[in-house]
Amino acid sequence: MKLPNDLWYPVLESREVRRRPLGVERLGQQLVFWRDSAGFVHGHPDRCPHLGASLRGGKVDGDSLVCPFHGFEFNQEGYCVHIPAHGRSGKIPGGMAIQTFPLKEAHGFIWLWLGSQRNVYPEVPFFPVLESGWQYGSISAEWPVHYTRAIENQLDVAHLPFVHRSTIGAGGRTFVDGPYVETDDRSIRVWVSNCHDPGRLSHSQQDLKEASSGKDPGLHFIFPGIWLLNISQRLKNLVAFVPINERRTLYYVRTYHQIHPRWLARPFEWMMGLSNRFILGQDRRVVVSQRPMDSGEADHDRLIGADRAISQFRRIHQDLLATGVDVGDAGQLTEKGTSHRAIDPRSDLDKEEGVRPLSMLPPKSL
Repeated sequence: MKLPNDLWYPVLESREVRRRPLGVERLGQQLVFWRDSAGFVHGHPDRCPHLGASLRGGKVDGDSLVCPFHGFEFNQEGYCVHIPAHGRSGKIPGGMAIQTFPLKEAHGFIWLWLGSQRNVYPEVPFFPVLESGWQYGSISAEWPVHYTRAIENQLDVAHLPFVHRSTIGAGGRTFVDGPYVETDDRSIRVWVSNCHDPGRLSHSQQDLKEASSGKDPGLHFIFPGIWLLNISQRLKNLVAFVPINERRTLYYVRTYHQIHPRWLARPFEWMMGLSNRFILGQDRRVVVSQRPMDSGEADHDRLIGADRAISQFRRIHQDLLATGVDVGDAGQLTEKGTSHRAIDPRSDLDKEEGVRPLSMLPPKSL
């Protein structure tokens, strides 16, 4: 499985990582995450270097991750600090350590750096419009699809009246005027204008550009995998696409809003969670049928004008893959042999950024 390199990947929601070790598959590898006594998050390959046992069944003791097999203790840097069979005064063999990935905790997500070691890492990419004054409710869903198909489905502006004809696509607005698309090397912005067939051709990109001037894009995607739907000035949907492996993708779906007080916000989030889950289910029935699974291998796809955002995604994604990394074996998420500590992964970052989660629904696969 090949992934774009030197990028921050959202891999978990902050609320999922507690003191007890959490084992998950992400980016084609089995990983384990845990919090130390100060609340910092740490992540490693889920394999003890002693005899290869999984670490997810262990425990956290103070600021150490303890292997369930022989009690080896590993500190926040990944170094073994105690081997019970050798005693507290015993010598620890050289190389008895686990790789520690660069992590950041921001916007309610745990982000993992996939790429080469740096003295200074870039900021986590996010949407400026959500920087302050927002609350959110969240659901999650795991699909048996490649992450490229998952992302392209949310950039597809022509499928709504067919896949979602009973929900958000009701009304028969099949004609796609454009869409107008702007890109840079890390993001795609889409201005959507769908209507009933007017009996004419779509406006030119220049005309659509002028018409979109001063307006927020309807869709905004930031590589490697976060997407924003601007429903209104006070309501947004966000999706974080997390590659589990080459055949499975995890969706974190959030509804951001500015509803107060809290007793009103909670039932609203619950209802939006149900709605998002139902609408995603409509998408799922189609996306799981697409072949090949990886759209990067879809040489026989014939894109049309309405697919402009999808074609731009494929172009940028292929450019990023040119310097990408093959993942799947432990130690391949960063340069081989390197070890990095979590970067400022404090659980209070959301409060500093003005984003507060409320009454989030538990993860559940569709």
